[in-house]
Amino acid sequence: MEKSLYAAVARLEYERRRYMRSYFQSLGIPLGQGQPRILAYLLKEGPRTQKGLSEACGVDESTLSRCIDRLAEAGLVVRSAAPGCRRSSEISLTEKGTRAAEKLSAAFEHEDRVLSAALGGYGREEVLSLLEGMAGALRNAPPYDPDRSPMEE
Repeated sequence: MEKSLYAAVARLEYERRRYMRSYFQSLGIPLGQGQPRILAYLLKEGPRTQKGLSEACGVDESTLSRCIDRLAEAGLVVRSAAPGCRRSSEISLTEKGTRAAEKLSAAFEHEDRVLSAALGGYGREEVLSLLEGMAGALRNAPPYDPDRSPMEE
């Protein structure tokens, strides 16, 4: 089978999740899409609206709503009225969520060291720049059209 960037990125994400899964479970964190990332982000940046969390954490808004529901059921976050906007809610960590997020942040730092050790001769900043560039290319590319390659433009 030919190697592709798509397959390599998918494999990396699979291995990341596998590597961290049992630790997340030991903390009582729901394992749906993005929950650990959401908790770590809220710890670092403070309360945010769902829209703000969606953009910052890279989770679709409809998926994020379900994520927040699960985190709230686990007692890790609470929803409250957003200041100055009656139509949106703000998500913040509970005490339990703060403790879990602190442990998550330490685990993510460890994971970062494990991944950085595998870079060989490549610099960490260089790899981060390449990954950001790849994410930007997808974000800015026109929608897929099977009759026209995005590289033809």
